[in-house]
Amino acid sequence: MKHRSLIVGVPTLFTSLNLFCGFFSVIQSATGNFTSAAWLIFLAGIFDALDGRIARASGLSSPFGLQMDSLSDLISAGLAPALLVYQFHLRFLDPIGLLLAFLPLLFAAFRLARFNLYTLHDGKRRDYIGLPAPMAGVALASTVLFYQVTEWTVLLRLLTILVPLVSILMTTTIKFSGFPRFTFRQKGANLFRLVFFITVIFSSFFAPEHTFFIATMIYLLSGPVGAVLAYFRNEDDEITIFLTDDKANSKE
Repeated sequence: MKHRSLIVGVPTLFTSLNLFCGFFSVIQSATGNFTSAAWLIFLAGIFDALDGRIARASGLSSPFGLQMDSLSDLISAGLAPALLVYQFHLRFLDPIGLLLAFLPLLFAAFRLARFNLYTLHDGKRRDYIGLPAPMAGVALASTVLFYQVTEWTVLLRLLTILVPLVSILMTTTIKFSGFPRFTFRQKGANLFRLVFFITVIFSSFFAPEHTFFIATMIYLLSGPVGAVLAYFRNEDDEITIFLTDDKANSKE
């Protein structure tokens, strides 16, 4: 019984660390420590990736864990990035800036609620329907970090465009790739994902801000580009936004 309690506690611990990073990022943004706030969003995404994999590997995934994970993501991938981009740049564009900054939080709530419905109804999928909320948060955080080391003013304009873009992508039915399997036996898409992942990890030791910004932009583009290619090959359904529950389930 003690062994089982230990296994159950490990995924919950990583979920709690995800939540703490989001909470701490909010504090850092509020006090003007934007670099720290952005890196904490990255760290939260790592903990978010680990908790689900540990739970599934141990065979102890549960509806409670799913809800706890989504509530944590709402803070670390919704509220924290929203406050970061507002304090960093969008507050100078009020009142439009305030509305733009609210979008990542609002659309992350839609995204996470829909994800829970999908998972409870059909189980965990390898790929994602719509941009994952943690990746949306990481995309915004990586832009802030890249600006901090380059000070390119064009990145401020890009950030203003990215905020509504990643928000909308979260609620579309565009498919985004999931985490690769760590095996070179599987050819095709998984091998490409694995090589890309290893390249990003290796490059991040030398130029982390540059690497993460480029990698997240490639990931953001991969969904829409893949959807367009699938459309011309007649391999996919139409792309929609703001699905109702019935339509969402029919897409699965």
